[in-house]
Amino acid sequence: MWPIMTIAILAAVVGSQAVITGTFSMIKQCASLGCFPRVKIIHTSAKVHGQIYIPEINWIMMILCLAVTIGFRNTKHLGNASGLAIITVMLVTTCLMSLVIVLCWHKSIFLAIGFILFFGTIEALYLSAALIKFREGAWVPIVLAPIFILIMCVWHYGTIKKYEFDVESKVSINWLLGLSLNLGIVRVRGIGLIHTELETDIPAIFSHFVTNLRAHLPRFLFHFILYFFTLYCMRFKVL
Repeated sequence: MWPIMTIAILAAVVGSQAVITGTFSMIKQCASLGCFPRVKIIHTSAKVHGQIYIPEINWIMMILCLAVTIGFRNTKHLGNASGLAIITVMLVTTCLMSLVIVLCWHKSIFLAIGFILFFGTIEALYLSAALIKFREGAWVPIVLAPIFILIMCVWHYGTIKKYEFDVESKVSINWLLGLSLNLGIVRVRGIGLIHTELETDIPAIFSHFVTNLRAHLPRFLFHFILYFFTLYCMRFKVL
């Protein structure tokens, strides 16, 4: 009895760690694509790339796990919920993998069709079997998934609208220099770094910041050199 329980506990620890690590990685990628609210990402290793920790997501997962465990109080229902979630992830991964074969690896479309027919058929059978347990706990992932999809869609829509507004309302550097002379801004030695999503010109929010902050301060100091920079994540095999 005890050896089996020990092995089961170790297997649960390894499996849960894989789920937690995968969730952190997916949230990081979604946030970098503008599809998820920005969260605090802590890089826990200076040598291993991608080893991260997200406190907010960790707390949300803990609360959801406790809520499901206390709500069901039945390993059968928990198994049905996790089973449907896992097979759905596998089926979605197979569909996306077929797109990677064609669009990224530039292989034959028949290879992608064969791939999705072979693996997708097997996974579709498992999915149909898991859906039978809908009323016995399998409804949990189906309810939670649309909530997170809605959050991602709303955030992505807002991100696009914000960028479009910045592009339409951006100001030129000459306008900003003239504004600094009119407001009597004092320049001090040093370099200032200002993040922006625009590749050229000045975002409108910065001019709004200058004009409004100047009204509340007797002296408004600016560095002699201001850098407006944009961050892009890119991968290079050789630099």
